[in-house]
Amino acid sequence: MFEKLMTEDLSEKELKKFILNIHEKYYIEMKKANELPKAFWETYSSFCNTSGGIIVLGVEEGTPQNKIIGVGNPEKILSSLWDQLSNTNKVNFNNINNEDVHTYTIDEKTIIIIHVKEVSDSIKPVYINNKIEDSWIRTGDGDRKVTKDQLATLFRNANPILDSIAADNFTMDDLDTDSVLSYKERVNKRYPKKEYIKMENDKFLLEIGACFRDRTNGEFKIKRGTLLFLGKCNAIKELYPHYHVDYFNKSGNNPRWSDRVSDDELGDYEMNLYNFFSIVYEKMKALLQQGFSLDEEQARIPMSNLDETIRECLVNCLAHADYAQGYPSIKIEVYNGWFRFTNPGKMLVSTEQFFNGGDSRPRNEIIMKLFRLMGISERQGFGGCLIYKTAMENDLRRPEILTDIEHTEIKIWHIDLADSYPNLSNDEKNVFRYIVKSHKPLSIRTIGTDLNITEYKMRKIIPKLVEFKLIEKIGTGSATKYQINFQSAELLTKLQVAVDNLKKCLF
Repeated sequence: MFEKLMTEDLSEKELKKFILNIHEKYYIEMKKANELPKAFWETYSSFCNTSGGIIVLGVEEGTPQNKIIGVGNPEKILSSLWDQLSNTNKVNFNNINNEDVHTYTIDEKTIIIIHVKEVSDSIKPVYINNKIEDSWIRTGDGDRKVTKDQLATLFRNANPILDSIAADNFTMDDLDTDSVLSYKERVNKRYPKKEYIKMENDKFLLEIGACFRDRTNGEFKIKRGTLLFLGKCNAIKELYPHYHVDYFNKSGNNPRWSDRVSDDELGDYEMNLYNFFSIVYEKMKALLQQGFSLDEEQARIPMSNLDETIRECLVNCLAHADYAQGYPSIKIEVYNGWFRFTNPGKMLVSTEQFFNGGDSRPRNEIIMKLFRLMGISERQGFGGCLIYKTAMENDLRRPEILTDIEHTEIKIWHIDLADSYPNLSNDEKNVFRYIVKSHKPLSIRTIGTDLNITEYKMRKIIPKLVEFKLIEKIGTGSATKYQINFQSAELLTKLQVAVDNLKKCLF
């Protein structure tokens, strides 16, 4: 529907139904408009700085349906829009083209729909009234003026080089010797001809670009990303006061957690990124091994690429985090059947780019480089493809990604789509699996006959799956059929695109 709005490929009946029933949300804003509203520019700024959206002028939100009231003078409103977009004292960046603006007539009333795209991070913040502090972002409940911390985050996103610059006043004494030695051994095994193992630690770090000498005075400098990766925890927190890494195993029946790895707890290792990754990855791999199913000969059936998926998610979480940001901390959580990876900071590529692959923009180049030297995350830019491909190959629930100015969260499952909904009964799961795998609309009678479920039971099962928005109804009366819901079907198509892109990368 959104794409149709932007191409005017809609009948008046379709448009009216959409406008009457749509409600304001993260990417939709409706405004009454006798003239171009002053509040238009706050929403314009917020959509530019967040994830884009559409602004509908001439509609008043209501319950249960909206009210189409029309705009007062469409020509005047559009003239005002273009005039102010070209006035840098009003807005610092023009992000609207002719194809982004459409007028429609419904019941002889004119509405205007304006598509505002998200701008690239290098352009943000988009601000109004010639005041950079007059920048806005979109939240779940509307437009919000940025805080000082959020404004600083937008600037960091625009030029993400912080981990490559020097950690002034920090020396080799601030790095954990055991971590450096362990890391050097791992890299040496991959590149034995370099003979890194024979080098002094400082020479090794210079050789791989983790440190450098100041060209003006020859002083030895440690890069910020190197301190995060190999440093002593107390030294890291001097430079990054909000640094905090946490791993929780919340699977099983324990009301809190059964295992934890954290910089807050005393242990045998300095909890830098290298040690946190090494410890947590091994723990998660062990949990996956425990969860494998058995074949007829009671041998484990491994899930294709699942270890690599876990590793990719963990690397993404650590390498793309904004460590200068105060909230949230790095958090890795294990639940029954699924994992959650949370890091501070927005992904610097869109979720679609992450999904399709081929476009990598890590926030921390040095941290990513140090991972690559270990032989980890070598297919840069195709990690997202791999994550989705693994889910498809193993018939798992599809990964979910949420990213905004404050944090990024990735959820992945290692159980199938139906099992990932624990509130469903076995019959409900079987019906859902059958509909998903059929790839076509099916009647209640067809499903019940094929699964040997009575029609009485089917008429209880189907409404529950519809209520959960897992399937959708199409047709009416005797022609009624059910299929996987539209959003899920669209996702499956996108997943196939991701797989195709990954194949191009690999072969």
